[in-house]
Amino acid sequence: MKTSLWKDMKYNEELDCWVVYWGDNTGYKVRCGDWFEIHFGDGRKLSCRIELGRDWYIIVGRNETKFYLKQNETYQVDI
Repeated sequence: MKTSLWKDMKYNEELDCWVVYWGDNTGYKVRCGDWFEIHFGDGRKLSCRIELGRDWYIIVGRNETKFYLKQNETYQVDI
């Protein structure tokens, strides 16, 4: 049985950070500078780096384009 690479990444208000969940409420606390792939649901994925300014954001591409993450969203990632 093949397991999906994609895991849920959700914002945890108590920890004030993003967490990638493996299941059974266990997960990895994402830190500034961590690299991962984010999935957009249509077969597209991007390698990105997460950083924290006023809010959490990801950086993608050679031009280091920034996208802010929405704390009420769940993202699919492979870290």
